[in-house]
Amino acid sequence: MSKITILVNLGTPDQPYEKEVRTYLREFLSDKFVIRLPRIFWLTLLNLVILRTRPKKSAELYRKVWTQWGSPLLFHTYSQTGQLRKLNEKLGLNFYFDTAMRYGNPSIKKILYRAVNNGYKEITILPMFPQYSTTTTLSIFELIKSIVQKDKKMFSGVKINAVNSFHDNKLYIKACAQKIIKAQKSLDKPDLLLFSFHGIPESYIADDEPYQKECIKTAQLIAKELNLNEQQYEIAFQSRFGKAEWIKPYLSSRLEQLPKEGIKNIHVFCPGFSSDCLETIDEIGRESREDFMDHGGEKFSFIPCLNSDEKFIEALMEIHTSPTLHII
Repeated sequence: MSKITILVNLGTPDQPYEKEVRTYLREFLSDKFVIRLPRIFWLTLLNLVILRTRPKKSAELYRKVWTQWGSPLLFHTYSQTGQLRKLNEKLGLNFYFDTAMRYGNPSIKKILYRAVNNGYKEITILPMFPQYSTTTTLSIFELIKSIVQKDKKMFSGVKINAVNSFHDNKLYIKACAQKIIKAQKSLDKPDLLLFSFHGIPESYIADDEPYQKECIKTAQLIAKELNLNEQQYEIAFQSRFGKAEWIKPYLSSRLEQLPKEGIKNIHVFCPGFSSDCLETIDEIGRESREDFMDHGGEKFSFIPCLNSDEKFIEALMEIHTSPTLHII
């Protein structure tokens, strides 16, 4: 086999403890594509204030979701990789699959070098973010470019392509819809289906940042697949950080307002997360549920992410064979 596809997800601490979380947060929050404040100001604040206080709180949250296999995000991404290998073998195809993280381990650099050392000359990067964002997808691509530029000899003769986005891929949309349908069979009919996506600062939205538009498009396509009208679903954005304005509507605000509008039974699904992680399991499954119930809600059901669902694995098999961007 000469072709390899690397599934790249956001990342995770090695362990759910303060030291490992600090290491992870330092790398994550030092990324200029994630935080766009003046570097001297931000890095000073990060190292002197944030990394002295936040790791302890974050570690407590990670311990709540940690499993016997480690981080849920890493576990699910490894599982997706394994399922793709099995499907590849079943279909008699000539690909190999591996896993990397943008921050933490296994690092993109380590996996890239391993791929080249193992003789792979065609590499496809598959960011596990259906919707393109400069804060995630572009950050991955730029890191890979910098790795290659620093060792051109190592990557001589190697072709690296990447999947830019799959927010409107038909199989991905169908996988989301079927996940929701399957989950709802054991739940009461909701007053509303709420699609929650990770937020980004409003100031990031520009011609090179289609994230918000792609999130809306994804939700509309899933709703269409489910035959929902505009009164039966909503879109909101979660995980706001800092004092700046982020894209709206905020999930937290809608959870407070919905019961006042007579919406007291909701289902929440996160199409932008390919794997369950801290932001879905704890932030949505616990924190958001508590917010909704505290403000008069009666029933709150979180529908798990796609993870290793068979239909999603089939979608990924199609998606990885149609890279849309040439890196080197």
